[in-house]
Amino acid sequence: MELIDQLEVARRGPYSGGFGSVSFLGDMDIAISLRTMVFPTGSWFNTLSYRNGKQRHEWVAHLQAGAGIVADSIPEDEQQECENKAAALARAIDLAESAFVENSITRKSN
Repeated sequence: MELIDQLEVARRGPYSGGFGSVSFLGDMDIAISLRTMVFPTGSWFNTLSYRNGKQRHEWVAHLQAGAGIVADSIPEDEQQECENKAAALARAIDLAESAFVENSITRKSN
């Protein structure tokens, strides 16, 4: 963990951590967050809406994806795997945003 703190530019947040729940009966359902999408919040990011263009700020998303490195890993292949995983997250944002904007425009024109 100390090496990760020294080498990585940004903090990981929920990336690569455990995510899930434990019931009162002791049942547990936990997964590791290997692909994450975090939308920062705060005063700068408080108006994430297309309804009022004058107050609208741009969306900001932090995408994180990784690959498992083993002794016979090929660095270029692992890099490509990370890029493919992050691209899938970016595509999900594109689809959600286009649906939201399209629905918003349709509602205004009716």
